[in-house]
Amino acid sequence: MKIVKVTKNHKSELHIPLIAKKGEIVEGQERETEWEGWLWCRNSSGVHGWVPKTYLESMSESGQFQFLNDYTARELTVTEGQEVITLNEESGWVWVRTTLGEEGWIPLENLQDLKDKPESIPDLI
Repeated sequence: MKIVKVTKNHKSELHIPLIAKKGEIVEGQERETEWEGWLWCRNSSGVHGWVPKTYLESMSESGQFQFLNDYTARELTVTEGQEVITLNEESGWVWVRTTLGEEGWIPLENLQDLKDKPESIPDLI
């Protein structure tokens, strides 16, 4: 975990994010995207979203994938200068928590230097 600053605004455009539990089966397909390592998926309720390939295992049926972990495609709206805590980095995106406790994905390129480790991290967990 690191505290970093947002260097570029990010606005979530997802109204209903794909949410899945470990073991859930979804349909997935490769789609053109600037982000390597992501698969476009749709659950049985018809909700769709991007999922890191590392969260999925291919099933014997073509286009079927099973979740290896719980997952949500929730993106976070953040503004330049805001401080966030990084919790997980995955294929060009970072799962972060705001000082208000909100969590979601934002692009790695929107954050300042993830390599510096702060002297202390607030207890927001």
